[in-house]
Amino acid sequence: MAARREPDLLEQLTTDHEVLRVRFSELGGLPLGDPRRCRLAAVTADALVRHLTAEEEHLYPLARPGHPPGDDAVDHGLQSHAALRALVRELRGAAPGSAEFDRLVARLVEAATGHFGREEARVFPAVRERLAPVRLAALGAQVRATEAEASAMPLPGPLAQAPPDELVAPELPWRERMHRRFRFGDSSRT
Repeated sequence: MAARREPDLLEQLTTDHEVLRVRFSELGGLPLGDPRRCRLAAVTADALVRHLTAEEEHLYPLARPGHPPGDDAVDHGLQSHAALRALVRELRGAAPGSAEFDRLVARLVEAATGHFGREEARVFPAVRERLAPVRLAALGAQVRATEAEASAMPLPGPLAQAPPDELVAPELPWRERMHRRFRFGDSSRT
């Protein structure tokens, strides 16, 4: 019987993204105000913070040299991490089951899924191209260890500012939500 191969750095981080996306989907499937939603949001936020810590320690130091000057994929990724941590802090301060809590969950899901997509498209390929498979395999084990040991509490940082709230208020009539979301009549958007 052949030994089971452990995921390398990028496989592990991609698996983390997939697990978090599934949890986000589960959150979306639970009714607003459901106590299970609050518990799942807390567990998901903890896993997200541990994942971000592992990426900052193991992925981003390797990614920077692989990007040409002027390519902001690494800087943007780290700024996204800070914004996600800020959203987690806000979420932890919100009253469970409140409208604010649900809105913060939606913002966190939107920001994280967008971040994952950009990271998988721009940062992961640069790292895969630069590192030997044996090095990626060793880093996969290190990522798993870091995630297991990392604090789930987001630490404040210099860029710890939540991304702007671009979600349209659900209490508005449908027509007004569409107007605000897509800015109909605004000739500055193309």
